[in-house]
Amino acid sequence: MDRNLERVTTIILLIGEASGVFAGFCPSWFTVASPFFHEQEAKSGNVKRIRAGEVAATGIVIATGWAVSKAMNDVVPFWASVAICGVFVAGYEYQIANPSTNEGEGVAGVWQRITKG
Repeated sequence: MDRNLERVTTIILLIGEASGVFAGFCPSWFTVASPFFHEQEAKSGNVKRIRAGEVAATGIVIATGWAVSKAMNDVVPFWASVAICGVFVAGYEYQIANPSTNEGEGVAGVWQRITKG
């Protein structure tokens, strides 16, 4: 197999594996952003458990990226796993910090806020 095709294929598989691991340890971004989540008396305990899930999932995904990198003798899968974890953790932390509202700004509004700093 062409080395570039092998790299792309492996990274795609790693992304799929990462999403499954995070789904196993953390609820969806939708759930974390929902009023149901934010209006519970146990919110602080729930946040601690989500963060514990982030740590566990990050460890597993990065370990998988390291193993794939070793097997392929290529550092790209390792760094891809680090980036994937960054996306998931940042997403969960954003949802925790920004609960959903009836006036939800949608993706366009979020993108504007992110790009304007």
